[in-house]
Amino acid sequence: MANNIAFQEMGKTVIINTSNVANTVAVTADSPCNQLRLHNGTAAEVFVRLGTTSTSNAEIPTANSAGYGMVLHNNSTHIFTAPRSASNSGGYVFYVSTISASNATVYVTPGEGL
Repeated sequence: MANNIAFQEMGKTVIINTSNVANTVAVTADSPCNQLRLHNGTAAEVFVRLGTTSTSNAEIPTANSAGYGMVLHNNSTHIFTAPRSASNSGGYVFYVSTISASNATVYVTPGEGL
C-alpha cells in the first residue's frame, strides 16, 4: 500500500524501448509493492498501459476513438499504482506496455511512495 513517503525503489529498473508498435515487458519487484515510477526523458509523448498479463498492450488513441493507455508526457516522471499480478520466483510481476508515434525510452522502477 502506498505511503506518504518519498519513493523507495523495491526492484531493478527496466528500460523499455518504445516505438509505434506496442512493447510489453515484465517488471519484477523484490518485495510486495504496487507502485511503479515511470520516467520518459525524451521529447516524445508515450502511451502507457499497466496490466496483469503480457497481452495488455498499450494503444494510441485517435480522434473520437478511445485506446487503452494513459499519456506519459515528454520529459516527465510519474508514479502510478498498478495491479499486482502474481508471485514469480519470490518477486512480484507487473506488465508495462508502451507505444509512441516517435521513438522513446521509458524507465520503469517498482517501489512504494510518492
